[in-house]
Amino acid sequence: MDNDTLIVSEKDQKAYLPYKYDDIEKIYQENKDTYQSMQDVINKEYIVPLNRFRHSVSSRFIETINLVLHKEKKSILKALDLAFELMFQYKLNPIIIAACRNLEELDIYLDCLEEDELFDFRCFRIKFEVTPKVYTREKKPNFA
Repeated sequence: MDNDTLIVSEKDQKAYLPYKYDDIEKIYQENKDTYQSMQDVINKEYIVPLNRFRHSVSSRFIETINLVLHKEKKSILKALDLAFELMFQYKLNPIIIAACRNLEELDIYLDCLEEDELFDFRCFRIKFEVTPKVYTREKKPNFA
């Protein structure tokens, strides 16, 4: 079954990347010596700790390199060119780059981001699970 939602969970401190069943099956079949099951592929490749994205500038660079080199199988020059271009795009969350299956999805997201129309992005859903902050009233000293 496909998972078409990127979930960024502050509570779990993990990002659950979207995936296609066919991709999981292909990775498993080609790497049976590395993975024990298809669930193992999901656990190791599609559930990532949020601290991986702690430094957004370097994370954007690294995730772009990973996307271009490993998912798209393009040259290191193409990877570096795009990584340097996206490195300082502060509106771009590096988790989004990690969630993209290919450059086409990233291009669509970047177009939506540039036009400030993220509701038009349909490649996968994006859900942020943020832990609510609890504010308490501080007791004021009683001077009376």
